Amino acid sequence: MYKYLQSLEKFGINLGLKRITHLLDRLENPQLKFKSIHIAGTNGKGSTAAMTASILKEAGYKVGLYTSPHILDYTERIKINGKDISGSELEEGLRRVKRASEGLKKGKKAEPTIFEVLTAVAFWYFAKKKVDVAVVEVGLGGRLDATNVLNPLVSIITNIDLEHTEVLGRTLAKIAKEKAAIIKPAVPVVTAETKPEPLRVIRKAAEKAGSLLVQAKGYDSKTIPNLAGEHQKLNAACAVSAVRLAGINVTRSQIVSGLRKTEWPGRFQVISRKPLIIMDGAHNPAGAKALKVTIQQRFPGKYTVIYGCQKTKDFKKFLQELKPIIGQLIITSSSHNQAADPRAIARWANSQMPVHLAHTVGVAVLRWDGKSPLLITGSLYLVADVFKLLSA
Repeated sequence: MYKYLQSLEKFGINLGLKRITHLLDRLENPQLKFKSIHIAGTNGKGSTAAMTASILKEAGYKVGLYTSPHILDYTERIKINGKDISGSELEEGLRRVKRASEGLKKGKKAEPTIFEVLTAVAFWYFAKKKVDVAVVEVGLGGRLDATNVLNPLVSIITNIDLEHTEVLGRTLAKIAKEKAAIIKPAVPVVTAETKPEPLRVIRKAAEKAGSLLVQAKGYDSKTIPNLAGEHQKLNAACAVSAVRLAGINVTRSQIVSGLRKTEWPGRFQVISRKPLIIMDGAHNPAGAKALKVTIQQRFPGKYTVIYGCQKTKDFKKFLQELKPIIGQLIITSSSHNQAADPRAIARWANSQMPVHLAHTVGVAVLRWDGKSPLLITGSLYLVADVFKLLSA
């Protein structure tokens, strides 16, 4: 059935709620059979989702978690109490969703996307397993994202920055409007956003929906060693505030334990200390800034940086953010079909810093001297390729 998912790749991004509504209706609307927490934002929504789910698990609840993208396998996107959906259950879900899609018209804009199919499978699985609550991460934007069929206990908008501007709009206000559209009538919302322009948009959307808006200011606990960085304190604050606003019964010790036990692979993951090797799936300038600050605080120095990104990403601003920590730069390409041409990046970067070009991740790793600290970043797809290389 994985071939079914692969056959949908050609349809790419195609936002809208019509197809997912049809699929879920044919599946007897599983999204109505469990409680949920819905998370949008530019950066940090996956980490926030993981922390929220971990807190709830520590409190004894049966918790679904739906995130994207995966690193090694589609099964990673759908979890219950930290355990991935099995391959056989994923295939069963895909068969059901494929049958449900038969009522849709055929063609580029009518076929469901991979994300819509996986969203339908996740909701079917959570309903089947009777989870107490599902923590669900938005895929792209919010207003027309397939997950926006939920009526959650609480919504979270981590932050707003420029991303997917060709789809969401070219200003912070427009992007904020898309993401704030996950706010449902009278459903409380938590945000870590502080920039005046997008915050005004979020506040206006909350007021219009009659929803309580809470601004997360940062969590003072020192109990998140697996998720490094100052930005993770804000993500933790969002998670804790959301759990409280949802009216879910948790104790402080369960919160602390949940934060301490949170795991989120590929996000500031130290895979070796001698020599120092760090992998981080940061993919936009805001993510690069957070990554740089975390490195300067925890492991200062000049790094060999292996970098590759997707075609739509702003590699210039990303690399400018990282420039203070770059000793040498190795530009490469992930195996993803939307990976950017490394030659174009190298042509620009060559005038900015020492650059080497490697057409595969394997060659890129071989170009590293093995002595300087190594950072692999720019895309979770690139990080996934390195994971595959190391596990081969």
